[in-house]
Parts: sequence; structure tokens; C-alpha cells
Amino acid sequence: MLLRLGDRARGAYTVSQVSAGSKNRFQFEIFGTAAAYVEPGASDELWIGHRNSPNQIIVKDPSLLGRDASTFADLPGGHGEGYDDTHKQVYRRFYRKVADPSARWTTRLRRGIVGMKLLAKIIESNEKGGWVTT
Repeated sequence: MLLRLGDRARGAYTVSQVSAGSKNRFQFEIFGTAAAYVEPGASDELWIGHRNSPNQIIVKDPSLLGRDASTFADLPGGHGEGYDDTHKQVYRRFYRKVADPSARWTTRLRRGIVGMKLLAKIIESNEKGGWVTT
């Protein structure tokens, strides 16, 4: 999927279930003019490539995360969390919302709805064979 992100930025999103040797690998890459951010497949690492200074590898440490982000990390730094933990986090928030109606859940539900609308646009673009607006 190719994306127009405003007037100047562009993006690409690639999904494959048949790439040899890449069993359930999720990799995110963001490239800017001054730095690049790559989650290299290890769920607890972030590689930062700088244009004018040494590159870095940052390991997830819940004690260094912001308040909202730290709620998604159950294990201390140095212990990787992965695929199965994502399901645990979703159900944890669902049951928290059931027990406490004032708990935040709808924001994430709205994000899911936005994701579903995006998937509908991807299908529309494929059927049209061209760009569509969101």
C-alpha cells in the first residue's frame, strides 16, 4: 500500500504471508530526513539510525516509558514481551472496562474502527486500481 502523508511525506506498507524465512515477523521502519527508526523484529528493541551521529539500539525498559505506554509492559527491562502479550493486553483492558465503566477503552475501540475503515479503503483502491481518499 502506498500512502500520501500530507503534501511532502510518502509511505509504504507491505504485508506478506509467503515471504520465505520470515515467519510471523513484524518489522516497522520509519525514515525521516535526520533519523530512521526500525523495530528489527525483536519486540523489545528499537534501532535508531542517525544521519550525523552514531546509530543506537535502545532496549525497552518499562521504568523509562511514559505513563500510558508503561501500562503495556508487564516485564522488567531485559525481558522481551511478544505476540501472546498483545492478546493479554487487549483482554486486560476489556475486562477492566467491564468492571469499571469509567476506564479508558472507547478510545482504542475508535482506533480499531478507523483501522477497519482504512482496510475498506485499501480494498476500494485495489478494485479501482488507483488512489482513493480517506
